[in-house]
Amino acid sequence: MDQKTTAPKSTIWYSRTYRKLHIDYLSAFLFILFLMIPSLVALVLCIEPITRGMATLTQGVLSEALPGKQFLVESSEYMPFGTIHVLAFDVSLPSATEIAINIAAVTGLVAILTVSKYRGKPIVIYLNFSFMIHIISCIFFSFVRTTTIYSGKEFSEIIMKQQISVWLLFVVLMGVVLAFFGNRGLGDKILAFVAVMLYSGIMGLIRYIVFTFILAYFSALYMADMYFFAGPIFDFLYLVGVYAIYSSRMQKMFDSPAGEGEWRWL
Repeated sequence: MDQKTTAPKSTIWYSRTYRKLHIDYLSAFLFILFLMIPSLVALVLCIEPITRGMATLTQGVLSEALPGKQFLVESSEYMPFGTIHVLAFDVSLPSATEIAINIAAVTGLVAILTVSKYRGKPIVIYLNFSFMIHIISCIFFSFVRTTTIYSGKEFSEIIMKQQISVWLLFVVLMGVVLAFFGNRGLGDKILAFVAVMLYSGIMGLIRYIVFTFILAYFSALYMADMYFFAGPIFDFLYLVGVYAIYSSRMQKMFDSPAGEGEWRWL
């Protein structure tokens, strides 16, 4: 018979379903009060200089990469946070040749992924979702030949406002989740919180530069695909990744002698 079946009752292996972490609500409240709330307030107060710095740095990088294009740093209002700064630049319409090449390339990739042994995998589903959006964009610009959906400045505003919203959400989300994740490992909690915000800041800057470069160098054909493929969905991927690393580390600690007493059996 299985060892678990014949083991004495005093050493039965409990399922995770029947245990939960002790929660010290005072410690959780102090974590929120002294880390999450100050971080949230600091972010809100610093939105204007942060966005100005992002836009200015992007302007410098793209002015070197695309010397024939003009990039201007302009202000915009984002209520209730006040003034933000974005990059204004010209965006061209895609040519018929560009549209045809993109339709052929994406259709071929979808066909290959559909019959490959990796079909049904999360990454393939994610890519097919992006490719379908791109096909729709190609069809749209096959008929709309007089104007773009958004100007360069308007697209910059959307991306910048999206990034600010993600930062604010992540501060609250990670702050609350970490505050109630056990009573030990304060250093690990702070490290996980800082890692998410630092990674989000770096990725936000890189994404802003890359998106602006693609639109300025190519055309408006890639607007929708960039927003949906590497937008908020992508942000939650690395949030879950960092949280998974943190929770795995803490799980091992709670199951070790150092974490004795953290579990409450139901």
